Amino acid sequence: MSNTTFIEEKSLIDAIASASTILLIMDSYMIVMLYITGVAGAVLNMVTFLQKQLRSNPCATYFLSTSIVDCGILQVFLLMEILTRFRPELFTLIYSTRVWCKFGNYLTFVLPCLTSSYSVLASFDRFCASSLNQTLRKYSNLKTCRIIVISMFIIWALFGLHVPIAYDYILNPITNAKQCTVLTSSATAFIVIDGYFFSLFNGAIVPFMLSVFGVLIIHNVRMSRRRVTAQIDGEKQSRTIAVANRQNTHMIKMLLVQVSLTVVFYMPYIVLYLLSFYRKIPGDSLSLLLYIIFSFFARWLFYGNFCKNFYGNTLTSVLFRSSLRNQCVSFLLRCSVPLIPRSIFSTNIHTN
Repeated sequence: MSNTTFIEEKSLIDAIASASTILLIMDSYMIVMLYITGVAGAVLNMVTFLQKQLRSNPCATYFLSTSIVDCGILQVFLLMEILTRFRPELFTLIYSTRVWCKFGNYLTFVLPCLTSSYSVLASFDRFCASSLNQTLRKYSNLKTCRIIVISMFIIWALFGLHVPIAYDYILNPITNAKQCTVLTSSATAFIVIDGYFFSLFNGAIVPFMLSVFGVLIIHNVRMSRRRVTAQIDGEKQSRTIAVANRQNTHMIKMLLVQVSLTVVFYMPYIVLYLLSFYRKIPGDSLSLLLYIIFSFFARWLFYGNFCKNFYGNTLTSVLFRSSLRNQCVSFLLRCSVPLIPRSIFSTNIHTN
């Protein structure tokens, strides 16, 4: 019996080694693919939402802000990992510096929270825009949106300042190696902020708020299809009020798709984050094998969360596709116009 158990344990260990090798090879290709598609999508998102047709919409401003932050996240998370993966000598050069310990960890804390906040604000904006309540609809305007975007950026920038202030490389007396950790004696407070709060905010609070606003938006859209009675000049007349116009309807479609995908993509990584934060790695071989597989897929979904918006917008919104197509056509025309005089000029030279 013990011999059989030993053979099973050895086969599981071999399976873990094989799975780890295969997943590492897959991971190298996945992070490159996610980086390319993510950066390309973020840039095209920014180009589209900066068009005159869309930039006057407050929700488009939130989408634009989210795309900018997502592009920054891809540089901090994926680009750094790609560089150190294919150039291992850069790993120590980058991650062992005080700059990365302070400001790299600062960005890895602030940027995901910032993009989550912009997603919630976009949901709130669409909830107000689709509401039948006139007071709520007033909150959905471009001026308010710009103030909130800047204010939210300042709030998170200040909230995350504890990382560059309190974190630094210090010598661990047990391992006799330097590690990036809290300098002060009150490490518990930082564990609460960087561990519990980060995972709770991104993994529970944000998905919950997105789900709530998503349900409320769907309810408002259904209500807006009904006929309501308005009073004009003291006389009651029946008229149809289109609460959500064509542009708002497309914004709502894009938002609901983003909300659904964000909730699905975030949850596995937050579970993994909490497990790694508590250092609770499974002890038995089978659980460890499943944990390794789950950790890689959770990583890919987490990174995919910052790459998805452009492709979700393109698949769900005709308005977005039309705006993108117009921008591409305009760009191609601008590039081709300078070539026309040159070709005419060269033709005249040959004829002469």
